[in-house]
Amino acid sequence: MGEKQHLEACLRNIKTYRNQVKAMVKKGAGLRAEGARERVKWDDSDTAFNSRILTGVISNMNHKDPKAFLIDAKALFKRRIQNVLRKDAAVKVNTTFGGEFEMVKGDRVLNEYKYFTTSNSPIYRDTNLDKWFDEKVIKPIMNKLEEFQERDSGWALKRIVNLGVNINKFTSQLGSSYIELPPQIKRKEACINIKNDDNACFAWAVTSALYPIHKNSDRVSSLLNCSQIKRYSFSNDLQANSKFRNSK
Repeated sequence: MGEKQHLEACLRNIKTYRNQVKAMVKKGAGLRAEGARERVKWDDSDTAFNSRILTGVISNMNHKDPKAFLIDAKALFKRRIQNVLRKDAAVKVNTTFGGEFEMVKGDRVLNEYKYFTTSNSPIYRDTNLDKWFDEKVIKPIMNKLEEFQERDSGWALKRIVNLGVNINKFTSQLGSSYIELPPQIKRKEACINIKNDDNACFAWAVTSALYPIHKNSDRVSSLLNCSQIKRYSFSNDLQANSKFRNSK
């Protein structure tokens, strides 16, 4: 873990301890309630990275099982992502699971914090957040925890601390104007590359597929004119256009 990541982990842990102390005070005062809000808590956190839109920490208040903690954390995660996506069309997100591990070494008991980070993966406005969280967060973290504890490391999870959530800026790849094909692809004569001089290369490509031309198929003049093609309202943002992104 780098210096910046270590600093962020320390800040997350401080927020978690603060939440746990508050919960203990409420419990001692007889203010006891049940529900996900009492089992997990979200806090915004400071970040050391300029590319971040938001850094948050989901603190564990009383979970013993990591999967149950992550399932509760999903609801808080979804609400924050949905709020961010009202402004940004797409973001990239990664998470860091933090836990306290214990190892018995001779007559000593060692305690140490360990962190498990997931890959940085994009989220769009049409992304299924439940499925994304299950595949990009719960599954990889549970696999990493299992592998770490079973590879003769001697460490065992003693306490779940928190889940850090890093929401990063993301600009998806845009369609643009004509670019010459590489020679090895061009020689195969299996790809139609429209020679357009605007920013609608994706629209021209789709049009060439919908209306095949057998002669001079790479010329814009052989296809529909601009007034006709614009009525399709094809987005140059390949990731934002779910109709074509999800097609087989």
